[in-house]
Amino acid sequence: MDIAAMSMQLSSAKIQQSASLSVAKKAMDNQEAQAADLLKMMDAAVPNQIKTTGLGQYVDVRA
Repeated sequence: MDIAAMSMQLSSAKIQQSASLSVAKKAMDNQEAQAADLLKMMDAAVPNQIKTTGLGQYVDVRA
């Protein structure tokens, strides 16, 4: 294989890797935003559904 063809293949592989990494980063950012939104929704829903009776706040773990 000549050097020019090998150089072009290496360059192409680097570009594909860079594009793949960019897509993965974007997906991770989207998942992070969705998780943050889910946590906000859960925090907003908890006070309305759980009554503060004191039950279940303390657990005796001694045998």
